Amino acid sequence: MRDEDRKEFADVIRATFDNYHRQPPLGATLRLWWEMLAKHDLAAVRQACVSYIATEPKHPPSIQQLLELLRPKSERLGAEEAWARAVLACDERETVIMNDEIAQAWGVCKPIMDLGDEVGARMAFKEAYARIVAQAQGPTHWWPSIGHDPHKRDTALKEARRAGLLGQDTVRALLPPPSGAAAQKQGDPAGMQRLRAEMGRLQLARAERADEAEARRAAEREAVTARKLEIASVVAQHQQRPH
Repeated sequence: MRDEDRKEFADVIRATFDNYHRQPPLGATLRLWWEMLAKHDLAAVRQACVSYIATEPKHPPSIQQLLELLRPKSERLGAEEAWARAVLACDERETVIMNDEIAQAWGVCKPIMDLGDEVGARMAFKEAYARIVAQAQGPTHWWPSIGHDPHKRDTALKEARRAGLLGQDTVRALLPPPSGAAAQKQGDPAGMQRLRAEMGRLQLARAERADEAEARRAAEREAVTARKLEIASVVAQHQQRPH
């Protein structure tokens, strides 16, 4: 955005908060929002606000939520943000939107984390994540790690839908049916069927990725073993030569 866009930017933010009958950010807070969003086009900021309003009926957006909506879908998370997601996913109550790169890097550092060395685990995670992201091709594949807390689950899934990380059909299948006497009485067999089908699909995809990762690790172990045997053979032959 340009300096001449400041007034229209303020109007967009005010209109967004007016939709929720809330006071918009003012003064220093609004200037901070401008600084954090200034690298984006005004049209993109306006569209992010429109997308947010279309999916959130109760609460106005935070600056973090708008930044998430403005993030390019193919952009990878930084190592620190990826680490924060991985650690949050350790809490079984939390529903966390993960991707394959985070999961693979967590698999590298988890043995260190299990020993209680969080600093070492964080360093190992960041190194592994940077290497994996550098080798990654194509768009990031996001998937939900479902926690036990239903309120945290609903919030995380709706936020992922707003940010474009999960499709609407996926989120709808994972959310519970609408509450109410009629819904409780009649149930939602179609919704439960979608839920079971979606969870089954996600579990199958996750299992396939785990099998592929294990196959790669096994191949790497075999290659290392073969190399060690080769080196040992060369050393043995050298030791057998007369001096």
